[in-house]
Amino acid sequence: MQQPYPGSYKTSLENGLSVLVEPLPDRPLALGIWATVGSRDETKERAGVAHFLEHMVFKGTKRRTAFQVSEEVDALGGYINALTHKEYTLFHMDSLPQHLEASLDILTDLVKAPLFQPEDILKEKGVVLEEIRMVEDDPQEKVFDLFTEKIWDHDHPLSRPILGRPETILNLSREGLLSQHAYYHPKNLILTAAGEVKPEDVVRVAREKLGDLPVGSELPGRRPPLPRAHFYLEDRDSQQAHLCLGTQGISRHDERRFALDVLNTVLGGGMSSRLFKRIREDLGLAYAVFSASSSYLDSGLFMVYIGTEPRNARQAVEIAHEEVERLTREPVPAETLRIAKEKLKGNLLLAMETSNSRMVRLGVGELYGLHMPVEELTAKIEAVTSEDILEIALALFGHNNLSLCMIGPERELSGLEKAFS
Repeated sequence: MQQPYPGSYKTSLENGLSVLVEPLPDRPLALGIWATVGSRDETKERAGVAHFLEHMVFKGTKRRTAFQVSEEVDALGGYINALTHKEYTLFHMDSLPQHLEASLDILTDLVKAPLFQPEDILKEKGVVLEEIRMVEDDPQEKVFDLFTEKIWDHDHPLSRPILGRPETILNLSREGLLSQHAYYHPKNLILTAAGEVKPEDVVRVAREKLGDLPVGSELPGRRPPLPRAHFYLEDRDSQQAHLCLGTQGISRHDERRFALDVLNTVLGGGMSSRLFKRIREDLGLAYAVFSASSSYLDSGLFMVYIGTEPRNARQAVEIAHEEVERLTREPVPAETLRIAKEKLKGNLLLAMETSNSRMVRLGVGELYGLHMPVEELTAKIEAVTSEDILEIALALFGHNNLSLCMIGPERELSGLEKAFS
């Protein structure tokens, strides 16, 4: 077996499916099956199909009803769930190590043989439509979706919400789900396991459960999104204004990502960050204020979020803009840099404490070809300099390319467009 990094093991089944294992003594078992297909691989007409399929695999297979799946997971003392990302879909289960075979039997059955019964599809459309309405009614979640939509070319799949839109969900068919499921074949699947297990046992069970999977459909090609600066205001009669200020970020493969992580921590990544201190602690303008960075295969996003009373929105945006601009001209002081690095390294090490986090680390590393030992990751963080932060700040913020998206009462926020310009 190969070793992606010390203590982990990788092999491929005869059909091409990748299997990665990290043995962890005295730890529970975490399993994941990753499909390298997400919402960015959808057409505009089928937006939301990846997430809808993720729901439908739990509605019954050729061997199990939906209730039997729940009953068997409970009987193992386990937990099962799934998530859809823009670039992948993950089905995962936590259980005890002695239940490796039974747990993988359930997980692989869901991924291999969902029934997609018409009556279940109809019911689940109602569920997903309610999920979409829930996001629409949550202005913080909604403004994130708006920001993503407006910052990129509107026709690019990365600009669309993972859940899809009501009209595309209503139009989804069983044939569309079967077509999406055809991407779930060995070349597009990864199995990851972490916990008190032997790699050879995981490979043996994987071969039994997944070794007969045939080759399926090739994924459509992916194209990078084109960024655009934009101002957008959605009128809503709310007591708070919800603001997203930001720009296109960088890809997962960009070596500057470590400098951007440190920059993000300094700007809005915690309770000692500049935005938190000025906007919340010093002025009391917001409860929620933070910055965040998201990276994809070929692009990324960087944004600042602020939730504030509408009459304070202009001041809050001006402060956020000042702090972003400050990063392009002032080196981060040595002590501020040290604290940000220690926070990042501590968060990284604490995140490695669970089997599930180790399983996810294996999967994400394999998806993007970025396996890296923790020691190397912490060294990369430690190596970031103030000059590195200046460089990435200038690259991201130095060309007057910030976008601002807002949700709130238009009568109180409309003047912000002129001020922002």
